[in-house]
Amino acid sequence: MAELKQKRTLEEVKALSREEAVEAIRQAGVIGAGGGGFPTYIKYKDPQPHLIVNATESEPGYQADKLLHKEHLDEFLQLYEAMKAIFDFEQVSMCVHEKDREWFSDYAEHAGDLYDMRYVPDKYHAGEENMLIRYATDTEVPWRVDTPDGKRRPGMPLDVGIIVNNSETLLNVYRALFLGRPVITKFLQVYGEETDIKVYEVPLGASVAEVLRFAGIDVENSGHLTCLDGGPYLNDMSIEELGETGDAYVRGTTNALMLIQKGTTAYKEYTDIKTDPPEEGIVSLVGLLPKGVNLPLGGRYLKPATPLVSEGDEVAYEQKIGEPVDEGFSIGVWASVGGTVTSTEDNIIAIAGGAVPMEEAEAEAETEAKRHQ
Repeated sequence: MAELKQKRTLEEVKALSREEAVEAIRQAGVIGAGGGGFPTYIKYKDPQPHLIVNATESEPGYQADKLLHKEHLDEFLQLYEAMKAIFDFEQVSMCVHEKDREWFSDYAEHAGDLYDMRYVPDKYHAGEENMLIRYATDTEVPWRVDTPDGKRRPGMPLDVGIIVNNSETLLNVYRALFLGRPVITKFLQVYGEETDIKVYEVPLGASVAEVLRFAGIDVENSGHLTCLDGGPYLNDMSIEELGETGDAYVRGTTNALMLIQKGTTAYKEYTDIKTDPPEEGIVSLVGLLPKGVNLPLGGRYLKPATPLVSEGDEVAYEQKIGEPVDEGFSIGVWASVGGTVTSTEDNIIAIAGGAVPMEEAEAEAETEAKRHQ
């Protein structure tokens, strides 16, 4: 088994067996961060010849994935080399929107034998993966596929020899394989009514209201606003009325917190929203949100992990709190903050506190600052 909490060089990662890499991704808790939430390790149990990197933002106005690529060029290049070695990909393709050619020019300069660039129309679609494959490869994913047991299932990218991963998902794979780090944060943006766009790295399970306050929103006096988890096309209700109807928590599939006028029913009136990447780039909120977190042991596709902690336990930052089960799809769960476990009900681990040890937070901040110099 490829354990976490172990840093590896590029050559060490390339030397991992397929089974070791898949298990590391599973234990780290990597899921489809683009919004689907499908457990990533399942895709790599049956690797296909072609890996498509979905670097097209899935909603109008999204900037987080583009910033990830700008800030982590070296990491993505190392990952592509390692993934080709481990999973025998014949081709790795980065797919970006036509309008973002200049933004991804550094990647175009490095393209060649390792990966290629593919530019797709500036459109947004529900069911993005299948449309992306059509635009990037002129291949149609079948609508339905007959199975050996006589049933039919929806067609998937693997039916045409393709794996598709979102940018943030692949950065989480990098962190698992190279740094031995689990998934404990989410990259998201705050945008919409009455706010300038801000992009944050937020502890998983953090309070949405607390993130909005950090972004400068007067939550208690903004009852005329609703907060969506997502964008104009695909979203869930996060907080129906700011300051009045409770709170919500950042999930592994939360890409944006979009503020709209309360009572809006046709969210698509926001589809022409325009944003520019914030000058400050991605701001880390790790260690800055003291309210605590709520971390689910399972999810849409996931069987709940077995809890490793009980109410009253003290947990450390990046401590494993959920062990994946063998049946069904299941992943490891890790503490995104240090503090006291206040509840384990309904397959959700609630941790009060919210701070990482100060020396760890300072060390992370110093590392980030040096990387951007």
